[in-house]
Amino acid sequence: MSLRPLIGVLCGLSGEKNGGSAADTAPRAYSQAVRSAGGAPVLIPCSDDGERTLAALQVVRGLIITGGCDIDPSHYGQEPRRQFGRVSPERDALDKTVVSYVVERPHLPVLGICRGIQAMNVFAGGTLIQDIPSQLEAAMKHSQSAPGWYGTHDIEIAPASELARTLGPDTVRVNTFHHEAVDVVAEGFRVAARSSDGVVEAIERQDAAYCLGVQFHPELMAPRDERIARLFGRLVSEAQSG
Repeated sequence: MSLRPLIGVLCGLSGEKNGGSAADTAPRAYSQAVRSAGGAPVLIPCSDDGERTLAALQVVRGLIITGGCDIDPSHYGQEPRRQFGRVSPERDALDKTVVSYVVERPHLPVLGICRGIQAMNVFAGGTLIQDIPSQLEAAMKHSQSAPGWYGTHDIEIAPASELARTLGPDTVRVNTFHHEAVDVVAEGFRVAARSSDGVVEAIERQDAAYCLGVQFHPELMAPRDERIARLFGRLVSEAQSG
């Protein structure tokens, strides 16, 4: 019996409450999606200690760069707009270390989710739209009020992409919980999907086996949507065979 591949799940850092210390946290839906796909999730703490993060990365065979708060725009040469949200310097440092590690290892399967796609793009040299409602006049609503498992708008998948290989080349309906989005795509990556208003919904690294970032939250949809669940199945499969 083969061992389940270890899939690293990045943690965010919660705030201090009632005099207690901050906590490394990742919503359980990420781990559940990995388990359902046949992998073994391993939480990677939120830290600005790059050396310890790199030691943890040596153990895993796949990665999920999870969602979270906004990325400090200084990382892509901009000042914060009025609508800019909360930042976590420790999380920015963690993601920077992880993306640098990933870029040097095209064989390592990676799935970036929501903030994760943004971190992949920024720390590989791209930029972000800081606030969709104020910067894109014709944009649809990208912060839904519907349940997290429910898709509220379609995205158009690029036919020759790895995303199309995983989900099929047609449109797919997704959930949406973001006010930032990929703007200038980092060198070495390409757009794999857009919504009808032109907002980037997925990017992928061109010279990697499976290095994909999606703007939606597939971990919330996967228990009810077999097609969306394929994103985690592909991640685990690539990790198993890599």
